[in-house]
Order: sequence, then structure tokens, then C-alpha cells
Amino acid sequence: MKRFRYLFTCLIAVTGITGLFAQSVPIGHWRDELPYTLCNSLTDAGSRVYVSTPYAVFYYDKPENSITRITKITGLSDIGISTISYNKQYQTLVIAYSNANIDLIKNNTIINISDIKRKGILGNKTINNIFFIGKDAYLSCGFGIVVLDISKEEIRDTYFIGSQGSQVNVLGLAKDGHDSLFAASDKGLYKASANDPNLANFASWHKDLKIDSTGTFNSITYFGGKIFVNKKTGTATSDTICIFADGAWSRWIRGVYSPVMNLWSNDKSLVVAYNYLTTVTSTDLGAFTTVPGGSFPQAAIADQDGWIWIGDTYSGVSSYNPATMAKTVYNLSGPSTALAFSMSCQGNDLYIAPGGRDASFSPIFIQPQVYHFDNTNWVNSSGYTDPILAKCHDVVSIAVDPKDHKHVYAATYGSGVLEINNNVVTKRFTGSNSTLGYHTASDTSDIRVGGITIDASGNLWAVTSHNNSCLSMKKGDKWTGFTIPIVNEDDLGQVLVNKLGQVWIQMRYGNQNPNSILVFTDNGTPDNPADDQSKLLNSSVGSGNIPGNTVFTMAEDLKGEIWIGTEAGVAVFYTPENVFNGQNFDAQQILVTQGLNVQYLLENETVTAITVDGANRKWIGTDRGGVFLFSEDGTKQIYHFTSDNSPLLSDRITCITLNDDGDVFFGTDKGVISFRSTATPGGEVNSDVFAFPNPVKSDYQGSIAVKGLVKNAQVRVTDINGTLVYSTRAEGGQAIWDGKNLHGVKVESGVYLVYAANDSGSERVVTKILIMH
Repeated sequence: MKRFRYLFTCLIAVTGITGLFAQSVPIGHWRDELPYTLCNSLTDAGSRVYVSTPYAVFYYDKPENSITRITKITGLSDIGISTISYNKQYQTLVIAYSNANIDLIKNNTIINISDIKRKGILGNKTINNIFFIGKDAYLSCGFGIVVLDISKEEIRDTYFIGSQGSQVNVLGLAKDGHDSLFAASDKGLYKASANDPNLANFASWHKDLKIDSTGTFNSITYFGGKIFVNKKTGTATSDTICIFADGAWSRWIRGVYSPVMNLWSNDKSLVVAYNYLTTVTSTDLGAFTTVPGGSFPQAAIADQDGWIWIGDTYSGVSSYNPATMAKTVYNLSGPSTALAFSMSCQGNDLYIAPGGRDASFSPIFIQPQVYHFDNTNWVNSSGYTDPILAKCHDVVSIAVDPKDHKHVYAATYGSGVLEINNNVVTKRFTGSNSTLGYHTASDTSDIRVGGITIDASGNLWAVTSHNNSCLSMKKGDKWTGFTIPIVNEDDLGQVLVNKLGQVWIQMRYGNQNPNSILVFTDNGTPDNPADDQSKLLNSSVGSGNIPGNTVFTMAEDLKGEIWIGTEAGVAVFYTPENVFNGQNFDAQQILVTQGLNVQYLLENETVTAITVDGANRKWIGTDRGGVFLFSEDGTKQIYHFTSDNSPLLSDRITCITLNDDGDVFFGTDKGVISFRSTATPGGEVNSDVFAFPNPVKSDYQGSIAVKGLVKNAQVRVTDINGTLVYSTRAEGGQAIWDGKNLHGVKVESGVYLVYAANDSGSERVVTKILIMH
């Protein structure tokens, strides 16, 4: 059992309600970039209402009129929350996960109980529902029922209630006034006496044959002296809510015959969340109110004040006050989904492409969306609101205009290229108004753009799959197409234009194509195809010497070297200028020492993402091993983040990008999270130099950063009398000071001067830091 004491971070002081991030993220700290629109569970805790999404928990504090997030960063043990419930008597919030992990929150402490998660139970282990009897939390699980003693913080019992002790997917529990337990499952309704001392014996449980013994019952509750249970039928209009009273079952005639998502009750109200509306009924089953403005509820509850709270599939959480008929929507800013196929940054503008393609380079038809984060708020563009996006699918890559970060291009894998200005799609490029090639000559609607990028001159480059007219360049309003016969109509993905003007293109490796990379150059004359050159690179010596076969990612570092990630680790093309001049250009692997062994860098990892920071260090993401940060040459490991040793959401990394503040964004198969790193881009001159935090207050424990410096500046910190306190070199455009002197002792209160200059001394700057202890 793991305990973690944490400090909740309040994000929103509610006035109208909007989701604003606290932007002063300290060096070495994390920030979640998760969606908060799909709310799957709610629970009333008196002065607070807790809400869960699959990714995090947040609560609305009524007296404070504020919203606070609780995430993996602040101590949650996992991702994939299935349900939550609050026990008022023991002041404990129970958080259950789809992998059977459990967190308890009591007295600002998170206690992790991973017994069920770690237990070797085959099959479905999802915790579907939580039902309290005193200090015991009865967990409805995919295999049966687990009893958790929240006072002792331990698992007390496990019930396999099926025939001969077989597993049953229990979806909910309720207890009536006669101490009978009812277990709703996907194989009928089971009953037992709550007072039976041997509930762990399957013989204590029996199916209720007075109701469909093979039906699926997805939600159950006890209200007004009656048991209410919903029978799911799998059709759009014919769910049936049944009532058990006086020993018999009957259909509730006031129920709406449409899919029921959840039944919930307290001593005053029965709340039913249907798939498109929410209703509230009083104890006499007479007053029947439909909550206005409902969309697609997942769950709904009534709090102690009679307010109705609804967790929606697409629009987050809202409250309704029946007394004033006022509805409030609580919007926590975030992306619409956790999907991140690729990401791009310019300045502090982050764009996420949530589309995708499968391993065989076929579309997977994810709805067209683009997520934009300006380091304060999220704007999510989708086909629901944008008529041009509505005609597309699978946004796989985004290129940001370096001169205008609100002007971007989005590549779709099947629908061409989109031009976006201020989050609105203004134009769509297809074969009819550009040189983009079709996937097949017979289907002019299918244009699979594998990747796009903008070169140093501001030109847009795009590659299309499965045709030899595979490369296009847009300069201003003019498109130029390039035909490369050696492509042999293969599938193409990521595209990179390096400092030499070479176009490096990821290729799909397979039986029909033994190559992994295509390199092309127009030799600076795009209108003259006669001097175009292209070369296919593979694992053969003299033709690339690429380790493994499949290239998943490419990146150019600050020296012009091309780093690639494959299923056999990392390799580097140190001399890309030799690709077309006949000299050796083969990729080389990096030798590193692991204990007493010498091996190639990450040779046992599938490398899926590589990004270069302002200090020319390499952030490397893997398919199973999390994220690494290596030194400029790759020989020294600086960080290794995994989901076990950090707030990283998952060890499966899909993409990585960085902004100018030093935030490193990690796209995973469970969402996006960022880490404030020490390096930022450095320029040729000092620009808007400042220190943060400044002043440094007594309770601050992190590093102090000086940002805006000339690249790799020499930095000295002195006291007001000129005595040297600390010296370092900037990592790109940012220098880091731990607030200690040369002897490792924390400096005293006072004003400290920071002197920074490039190696020649031609660029100099002085700034001040106030230390307050």
C-alpha cells in the first residue's frame, strides 16, 4: 500500500466558469494537458462535488467557488478511472480504475491499494461501481464483487457469485430495506442476504428468476422503499426500468424508454441519466422533472442542496438549480480527446493532430480535429463546427508557420491538406487545386498526405502515399510537384527538410519495399527537374546502414545531423551532405556503457519519437520504455521518465515536441502531459532577458531560471558587492541556478546580479534577482 501526501492545485476561481492554467510552472515540474470533457462519474461530498474523467478527478468547492484538479501529477496512482464515490461518514473518496487499481483520498492523503490490480485474475478486472455499507466499499467488478474496508484501508473479501463460483461481470449493487443485496450483472440479477456470514460462498447467491435471468442489468439503486434496476436491450429506444416492491417486479411506467446510462438516488430524489436527457423524481414517484439543456449524460446526481449535477460525454460537467432554474457549465480547458498522433510547436503555440493511420499505412478514420494550446487556453477545431473539416478524416501532421503561429497547415490521411488561420479552416488543397497526388488514379477523393513541414524559407512541403508524384512544394500560392519514379508507389510518412535543403521522407518498410528512408533534393532549382536527385536508404552498408528495418521518427539536430529512431534503437547520419556526392554517409549507432557492458544506445527499444531541445540534447520516446533525455552526443543519460517513477501517463510514447518556454510535451497512448525542462532555444542576441521566479520567496524550493539569453551564454551570479556566488553556462537560451553558492549553501536574502555574455563578449546583459528568506 502506497501513501502520497499532496497539495491540491487550484486552477479556476469561478466567476463565469473558464479553465485557465496557472502559467508559472517551475523548472522540473509537470502539467497535465488532458481532456476534461468526458465526465463518467460524480459524487456528492457536502461542500464539494467530485467529478471524474477517465484521466483525472476534479472537484467544485461551493464555498470557495473554485475548481481543483487531482491528477497523476498531484499523486493519483494511475490513468483510466472508471468510477468514484465519496463516503461522508468516513470522509473518504474512493477512486476506482479500469485495471482494478484503487486510490483512497482522506485527510489530503492519497492511499493506493493495488491488491486487485496485482492479483492474477484472468479476464475483465474493471471496477464498474462502488456501493457503501458502513465502512465497507462493495466494488462491482468485471469478475465479481470485492469488499474494501476503507477504515483499515485493506481488501476484506472477494465474492465470485456465478454458478460454481464462476466469474460474473457485476455492474452495480443495491440493498433494500429487508437487507437483501441485489447485484446487477450482464448475466441476470443476483440476490443474497446482506447478513449472510458466508457471502464468499457462491451458494449464498442465486439468480432472481422473477425477472429476466439472462438479461443485462447495467444500473441499480434503492429508492423510496423500492429497488430500481435498468434492463438493457441494446436497441436505441427500448431499455426498461423495473421496480421491485412487495415481492414482485413491474415496469416503471414513468421511465423513458431509451438507453439508460445510470440510476442514482439519495433519500430525496431518484436521478436517471438517459443517453440524451436527465430526469429527477421525488420519493412519492409523482413529481417528474426533466433537467433542461441536457446533451449526452454519462452520469447524474443530486447534491445535498437539491442541485442536479450532470457529467456529459462531450461537454464536461454542469449543474442545475431547480429553485432558480439556473444552469452552469464548468469548463476546464483542455483538448477534446487524449489522442495525439503527432504534435508541432512554434513559439508557445502547440498543435496536436489526433488522427492516425495503422501499421499498414491505412486510414483509421478518426473524426477530423485539430487541438491548439497557446500555453494558456485550448481551442479545439472539429468537423462538428467547421464545414470544411467535416469532409475530412485523420489529421496526422501539422506544420506551423514560423512567422505567424496562428497560421498552420494540417495534413489529412485521405482528404488532402488544410490551411488554418486563427483556428478556422480557410482552404482545403486536393488534386484539383494543388499538385498533391491521389492514392489511386481511379479514386480522386483519396489523397493520403503522410506528412508536411515548412522549410527555412517558409515553403510548405507535403508527401502523398502510393503514387510516384509523391512530393509537393507550396511557395506562396504556387504549387510545384515532383515525380520520383524510384518510390515505386510506396507509402510515405514523416517529411523533414534539413539545413541543406534535402528532403528526408519516412517510407513504409515491407516485403514490397526493403527501404526505410527516401532522400530527395531539387538542388535549389524546383522548376528544373533535370538536376533533381533522390536516393533510397535501407539497412545495407553503403545505402544507409540503418539498424533494424522500420524508421519511426527522424529529427535534425542543431549541428545538422539527422537522428533516426527504429525498432533497434537510435542511429545518426553525421554527414548528410555526403548522401549525393559519393562519399560515405552511412548512419552510425552510438556506443554507451551500461555497468560493465558496452552496447548501442537503446538497441533493445523501439524508438518512436526524437526531439532536439535548445541545448542540442535529445528527448527520445519509446514504444514501451517511456522517455529518455540524452546529452548532445547521446552518450550521457540525463533523465529516464516512466509511468512508475514520474507522472508520465504511459510508457508508450507517440510523439514529443517542445515550446520556447522549455515545456516538453509528451504524447502517449493515454494522453498528453508536459514537463518544464531546463533548456530553451537560444538566439544570436540576448532578448527580453528575465528571471523567474522573481522575487524568490522563502517557501520556494525549485530552481531559478534566467531566460532570453544568447545561445550557450556564460553566466555568473554575484552578490551586490560583486562577490562571485555561482557560475554556469546557459542551456540554449536559459540558465539554471539552484539558489546556492559555490559551496552548496543556500544564499542569504538580498539582491543578486546575473551577468551573461557570449564567448566573444559581444553580447552582454545584466539582470537582477531578489531572494527573500
